[in-house]
Amino acid sequence: MTLPGTTSASSAPASLPGAPRTELAPEGLDAPILLEVSLPDLLRAAVPEAYAFATGAPGLSPFDRAQIVSVYGYPGICSMGELGCHASPSAVVARARELARDLDAANGDRGVRAAVHLIVAVAQPHPGPDGTYLQRMPRETIDEWVEAARRESVLLFLDVQIGWSDPLREMRRLEPLLREPFVHLALDPEFATRAKALPPGDAIGTMSATQVNEVQAYLGGLVRERSLPPKVLVLHQFKPGMLTDKPLYADYPEVEVTIDMDGFGTPEAKLSGYDAYARVGSDRAAFKLFFHWDVPMLTPAQLAALPHPPDYLIYQ
Repeated sequence: MTLPGTTSASSAPASLPGAPRTELAPEGLDAPILLEVSLPDLLRAAVPEAYAFATGAPGLSPFDRAQIVSVYGYPGICSMGELGCHASPSAVVARARELARDLDAANGDRGVRAAVHLIVAVAQPHPGPDGTYLQRMPRETIDEWVEAARRESVLLFLDVQIGWSDPLREMRRLEPLLREPFVHLALDPEFATRAKALPPGDAIGTMSATQVNEVQAYLGGLVRERSLPPKVLVLHQFKPGMLTDKPLYADYPEVEVTIDMDGFGTPEAKLSGYDAYARVGSDRAAFKLFFHWDVPMLTPAQLAALPHPPDYLIYQ
């Protein structure tokens, strides 16, 4: 699909002049380190044929008759996403609801649910004491956001940048929080660089189908044991190698694999990436919008008019 004022995907630059750098925070997360990263080489691969899995888990899916709209980022660090530009969890929820109303006005009969997308483990340029290249948000801080989401009746996504850790290991750390019916999980393979023997920021990382299936199996068991609604597992992607062997993803009815088109750029390039990545190997499709780096940013009306509108819309 070509939108007015865009260029073809083949002419989209591999990286935009003045593009943002990935923020990696040191101990305390109060003084972010900026590392240069080669961000989205948007979408030079051919679009593979899409496939999807049926979902039929007991309980009500978060996507039942509704799209989800979230505000993404890390508290107090505006350059890491829209979430960090607001002073409190309540202000973040208010912003998410404002964006949800914009989509609800454009998407016809389908409802919209507001959400918060919180980065809880930030990739680092140095290995740290445990060798994982991760700085994890203190549990008491995460608890504040969980309680805010409970109080405000919104969904909460806990986002892990993986580093040299293992996705299943990081998910297990969050299990007490994932027991809540409104809390879901996101994994960012961009920073999973252990297989390349390079620190996060020096290469774009990767996550295998085996790793995805291990997380799915654990989440599925949690849903069954505690009679929870299906869990959403968000996987970010903007290059083919970030998620490998998608045809090998197992079908767990308790888990809705949701792949997010995570790149920034022109509308045409982003829509090509949405078809190439978000709609391939996923139960649900997600789309991330960048307030300062999409040129121009797609509108809710444009996204609602797509043949297959995204189920999950993330604002960074």
